[in-house]
Amino acid sequence: MDANARAPEPRSAREVTIEAMVASALRSAELAEALGLPHDRIVLSAKVSSVPDLVEVYRRLAARCDYPLHLGLTEAGMGDRGIVASAAGLAILLAEGIGDTIRVSLTPDPGAPREREVEVAQHILQVMGLRSFAPQVSACPGCGRTTSTFFQELARSVADHLRAKMPEWRDRYPGVEELRVAVMGCVVNGPGESKHADIGISLPGTFEEPVAPVYVEGRLVRTLRGSDLTEAFLALLDEYVEARFGGRGGKS
Repeated sequence: MDANARAPEPRSAREVTIEAMVASALRSAELAEALGLPHDRIVLSAKVSSVPDLVEVYRRLAARCDYPLHLGLTEAGMGDRGIVASAAGLAILLAEGIGDTIRVSLTPDPGAPREREVEVAQHILQVMGLRSFAPQVSACPGCGRTTSTFFQELARSVADHLRAKMPEWRDRYPGVEELRVAVMGCVVNGPGESKHADIGISLPGTFEEPVAPVYVEGRLVRTLRGSDLTEAFLALLDEYVEARFGGRGGKS
């Protein structure tokens, strides 16, 4: 034995835990197959509460097996903390092509329903470009050029309108969940963002002329002004949905 050879570095507790979890999952699948469960009926899922550990465990599983993987951060927490943690971990793995199904586990407020978990999971898949569930509304955050709150009110009105219409639109207009709407608050970013959306409006910012250009698929189609601007834009939105998605064979 070489007297000058160095002993291997001891593995950290985290490394031992991660490797044990991966080995346990693979061994459980192996035993299930030995007992007669078909290979294509097995899905692996690991109970992990740390984002870095979640990423590492599933990277190793993906590299060492071809079983479908069910991703999810266990005990993510409450509210924003749980949403951010789940999104951070799942986004990394999904961007690497790892994962076949996902879950979001949030601690609900007392007496609150559990639908929020499904909504967050859908948002993650949609912003990653993997599946579409509902139209998306892009809106600017506001700055010194948007001292009025009207762009916020319009963005909320548009989002509420889309949410109320979706039960009808989902059957009537196949593909409407891919719709992209922009509600922008001033001339600096407004026209550019509106042109990149399917339909968008650029509201007047501070000291700008009180007009709001509306763009459809990159083209200026109308300029709105006046107290009925919200109603006018929602009407244009409905017209666009009918024109674009109405001929796709949905239910009448």
